[in-house]
Formats: sequence, C-alpha cells, structure tokens
Amino acid sequence: MYYKKVNGYISTREGEGKGIYTRYSVIMSEVSVFNGKEEVKLPSYGIEILQEVFEGEQKVEVLEEKVTNISPYFEKVDMLAQFFKDMEVSPLHLCEIIDDMWEDYIGDYDVQAKLHKVAI
Repeated sequence: MYYKKVNGYISTREGEGKGIYTRYSVIMSEVSVFNGKEEVKLPSYGIEILQEVFEGEQKVEVLEEKVTNISPYFEKVDMLAQFFKDMEVSPLHLCEIIDDMWEDYIGDYDVQAKLHKVAI
C-alpha cells in the first residue's frame, strides 16, 4: 500500500539509562468506497508511530506500527496523533487503541462518500 507522511510530532525522553525517541506521523493514502453503484476514491489518513531506543549513542531497539485508514478528515487524525504524542503511546499499543476507537471514525467515510456522489 502506498502512503505518504503529511505531518508529524516528535517526543524524546530519558529513562533507565536509555533515550527514547518517538515520532508520531500522520500518513495519507487513498481508499475506495461504494455509494450505491458508484465507486468513490477518498483521501484516507492514518497514524504511524516509530520508536527508537538508544543506550548512549547506540540504537538498541526499533518499534514501528501504523494504521492507515482511520478517517478521511486530516484534522481529526492530526488531533489524534497529537493526543497520542501527549500520552506517549507506544507503537505496541497503537492497533489496540484504534480498535477501541474505530466506531468514532468509521462513519466519516460514509459521510464523505455521500458528499462525493455524482448526480446522473
């Protein structure tokens, strides 16, 4: 799947002799949805979290996870990425958290598909 990073936030912290660098990126791709008999292509935004752990100058661990289709609204996903940064969400927990929140976002695709319906 093709996607591009469109925005990002960085968090750094020290703990237990380790430096932890975490990047929260808003990513954009495209998704096809059907509105009746029509296929509508919509922009789709998701989140990627990349976490690198350093001991001194040496990188000892890299964790990465992404969820590509959260909402067609950039602003909603951007606010979510900022919230995840503030809460220091780990890549290990991204999918679990999004699974708990999907009902708040999935209907956005239906709304956008209806707005893009072409009159025949």
